[in-house]
Amino acid sequence: MSSKEAEEFRNALLDISSHMVKLDCPFDRVRCAEWARKLASIPDDYLETSKIKNEYAQLLRIQVRNKCVHGPFEHPPPRGALSPLAEYLGNIVCKEVSFLPKMGPISPVLHHKSPDGRAYVSVKQIPGGGVLCYMAVSPDGLES
Repeated sequence: MSSKEAEEFRNALLDISSHMVKLDCPFDRVRCAEWARKLASIPDDYLETSKIKNEYAQLLRIQVRNKCVHGPFEHPPPRGALSPLAEYLGNIVCKEVSFLPKMGPISPVLHHKSPDGRAYVSVKQIPGGGVLCYMAVSPDGLES
């Protein structure tokens, strides 16, 4: 995880901890603390895991600030690895709309960050054919 992402994650946890005491429901406060502990315990050695960790932290931050905890945070965090947030939210929608098929794993076919940290490319296969490509380029580097 880059220092910028690590700082964003720390700031999100600080924000969550300062706002979760204002939640009306004590069960919501306990679940927020459980989720914060779970997210903090996830190693950030790999780009994908740090991305997943930050996505959940930012969503929890928004919900706690608005005093409305829902979605993945209505339940205690899973014991194992977290699935990507998009996959989890897709499965929530599929539960509510019974005729939609359950979401499978959403994983990139390819992802690569340049050694200098100035470029990132991710390619994902689209079901039924085709690919979705994402590229980010920064003159200052993505690490700064």
